[in-house]
Amino acid sequence: MVCDMIAGQTKVSERGTEMKKELTCSIVQDLLPNYIKKLTSDDTNHVVEEHLDTCEACKKAYEQMTAGISNPVKAPVIDLKFLKKGKRTRILAAALCIVLTLVLSYLLYALEYQYTIDKGDLSVAITEFTTPFEPSFDAYVLETQSVGRTLVASFKDQGHANNYGVAVLVKGFNQRYRIIRTQIKASEYSSVVQFFPLEIRNERYYAVSGYNLSSDISLYGLDYIAYNNPGTLSADRVIQSIQFEVKNPQFLEIYPADELDDQFGKESGEIRYDYRLIGTSLYDANGKEITDNFRNESVGVRTHSGAGKAELFLLYVYVAIAMGLGVIFTRYFLTE
Repeated sequence: MVCDMIAGQTKVSERGTEMKKELTCSIVQDLLPNYIKKLTSDDTNHVVEEHLDTCEACKKAYEQMTAGISNPVKAPVIDLKFLKKGKRTRILAAALCIVLTLVLSYLLYALEYQYTIDKGDLSVAITEFTTPFEPSFDAYVLETQSVGRTLVASFKDQGHANNYGVAVLVKGFNQRYRIIRTQIKASEYSSVVQFFPLEIRNERYYAVSGYNLSSDISLYGLDYIAYNNPGTLSADRVIQSIQFEVKNPQFLEIYPADELDDQFGKESGEIRYDYRLIGTSLYDANGKEITDNFRNESVGVRTHSGAGKAELFLLYVYVAIAMGLGVIFTRYFLTE
């Protein structure tokens, strides 16, 4: 029995020694990171070093830790640089496509919207636009008026005597204009007042242009034809004028058609039907009509108009094609 007790005590002592050894290794391995970084005290360093001299497991752990610090595994820098360079190249190519697309679109746009408000520049624009319809046409701009982003310019044809007209231009985002329509009339008079019906942004207007007006002319009239009763019987037809003061011998006025119609209805003092503007007349300071005093019998009346809507449609097509190609190439370069 005594032998059994001695044997039991020996086994307990051996297990205690193993636990102490395991505990010591665990503590040492926990201390190793701070020991390697030189954060532990001298006493702790001494204990750790003694343990490392006698414990192969902890010594191996220490060598692995220090080997990882002294010889770190390097990332494949060359490969990463190559990948970054390729991505950067694609981004630059996409950005270049965007810039070229915008520049090309702007150049196409600027080819149409190229004229300034300078009268000489506008004269060139009207001449170039109208020459295909009127050979030997040479426009000289007289006056201009703006309605929103629409510019109306009155002009005379220096290539044909007594030919006058108006041109309609629209302003682009580059603050320049493109011409979209002209109207030309030959006048029978040496002192000229003409009206031109216009449509601006789906609203009706009348452009009234005066040129070379005599000092004897104090008023000009816009002549309306109307009927006293519904229908178009000649017996019911009347002609009446709305009169305006002549402030300058050369002028251009833009009137909303609805306002003129309302003014005619008020000034007539009676209910009129089917009224419309048909001509102009001239008056002296006493209100006497003197239109015939300035008649020139040798001039025949003719009219002309032209429009450039088809060209504007083609412009939008070209810009859309350029921008579409730009989007395609940009997506190509940005796709991995």
